[in-house]
Amino acid sequence: MATLYGCRADLLDDKLLLNVTLKAIRNANMQLAKTKMPNPLVYKVPDDIMGGGVSVNALITTSHLTVHTSRLYEAAEFDCATCGCDSNPWAALETFKRGLRPTSVTIHYQHDEQQLGVLSVPVIKA
Repeated sequence: MATLYGCRADLLDDKLLLNVTLKAIRNANMQLAKTKMPNPLVYKVPDDIMGGGVSVNALITTSHLTVHTSRLYEAAEFDCATCGCDSNPWAALETFKRGLRPTSVTIHYQHDEQQLGVLSVPVIKA
């Protein structure tokens, strides 16, 4: 899980977020699960207490990748869980960092049922 702070509000739209999600899934060596419903699901909230935003929920064959945005706080919440040995959630996060251009990122992660802690990592250059 990660929070991307300082994302420009114009980068938090539904089409961009869907495209970044699909690119992140490819870059992370993940596969979309086949479902009867649209996958990924995209929904946009034009105005709420968070200033509006977008949510994208993708079911992957080994779990999920979800991102929620807040225009008011210029932030995106990233959640990726996978039990696939060949998939790379870190690559998915890097793809979101490139696409949303945050000023900072806070990461909470767990691996092999051992809590490894919280990281604050520098933003990569696009």
